[in-house]
Amino acid sequence: MEDGNFRTLTRDLCTDDFTFANTGLPTIHGLDDLDRFSESGGFAAFIPIIRPTRKFEVELLHIGSGVDTVFTERIDHFWDEAGRDLMTPHICGIMEIREGRICAMREYYDPACYSQEPIEPA
Repeated sequence: MEDGNFRTLTRDLCTDDFTFANTGLPTIHGLDDLDRFSESGGFAAFIPIIRPTRKFEVELLHIGSGVDTVFTERIDHFWDEAGRDLMTPHICGIMEIREGRICAMREYYDPACYSQEPIEPA
């Protein structure tokens, strides 16, 4: 997502039937569903605070993995043109891997971030 190529990378890295679940948002079932979701406005259609996002960054705090599972703890940053951090959810993310490709992604966080006040640049 940081590079703006999320949809391309999901085609390269995910199984056709992968699921993507985010706290408080509709679960995406497969790559075709992801395309429909993106074309209808994506996450910004459900989270108005991120509509003016011009830059996205991930602050990775911890990562761990097993045979077919990857766990991350991170903070996402959605920056607007003026440099304000619009939303900063602290996220626990889980990816499941099947035959070398991502078959499931689940992200858990407090949806109160959807209504947080943007953080002004320092």
